[in-house]
Amino acid sequence: MAIRINEILNIDSCLILSNNNTIPRLGLGTWRSEPGKVQSIVKEAILNCGYRHIDCAWLYRNENEVGNGIHEALEESQGKIKREDLFITTKLWNQHHVPEDVEWAIHESLKKLRLDYVDLYLMHWPVAFKKMNENQWSQTEDKTVRYYAEGITLADTWKAMEKLVDQQLVRSIGVSNFQPTEIDEILQTARIRPAVNQIELHPYLNQHVLREYCAKQNIIITSYCPLANLKRPNEREEDASALNNPVIQEIAKLKNRTTAQVIIRWHIQHGLTVIPKTVTSERLYENCQVFDFELSDKEMNQIDQLEKTDHRRFMNPPFLRPGNRNVFDD
Repeated sequence: MAIRINEILNIDSCLILSNNNTIPRLGLGTWRSEPGKVQSIVKEAILNCGYRHIDCAWLYRNENEVGNGIHEALEESQGKIKREDLFITTKLWNQHHVPEDVEWAIHESLKKLRLDYVDLYLMHWPVAFKKMNENQWSQTEDKTVRYYAEGITLADTWKAMEKLVDQQLVRSIGVSNFQPTEIDEILQTARIRPAVNQIELHPYLNQHVLREYCAKQNIIITSYCPLANLKRPNEREEDASALNNPVIQEIAKLKNRTTAQVIIRWHIQHGLTVIPKTVTSERLYENCQVFDFELSDKEMNQIDQLEKTDHRRFMNPPFLRPGNRNVFDD
């Protein structure tokens, strides 16, 4: 679902979801953002930079800060920015897949966010943990044993999420970190189809097969970790991040842009929604200056090819599916 020829984009540009709601192409991610800095960056993003799409999650433990930042921005805009102008995403954690816990979880998130509804509610992972107070990872202290919610299927949890739409607590529902087989399991009985699949996607993991599947199912993809700027223990950042890749550096030089801007533009031209995270004003502004230049077909293809030589997945979850099966196959 690449952008159309001569399509003019700006920070307000949106994609249309399967239920005819819209989602902004560019958003602010908050995963791994430093506590104490989220509130101010969310406020600045909305008030000063024009961001309308903010992504958070119950697991990130930052919904309070996100909510405070949203409300400060709305108040200080003096009516120029309204709640309905924003697109807020949060996520259902693995411990809350039991149907009766799903409604509790959204109310918990809405309370922290100080909102009446969220625009998008995602099932964070296709794995159901046993609910254990003060133990969000549902594991023994030595991390050798994990406890799962027995007998709870993805379809069970999805049906409970559909009811949240009926109750107008969420506008759209979707999934995160799901593979085609898991989405198919939901689609077999779904009354409301998943609108979004949020996945790790960047030049080193371009997810071509999953992108094609989601396009056929009319599911919009949101790219997290979009700049491939995580690193593994004892790894140098310049070896890990696509920001330092010579191909992207050369394109950035030709365009008089930063490598981050080139990568974000690559996502957008592929018809993806993208949520780079930052807690600094400079990066916040830099990341949204991506609508006044284009990448050529050749440049897009050059970046597409990087996965062949630099393939890597940064986000391998610290848990398995029941039966000790990996969440991802690669």
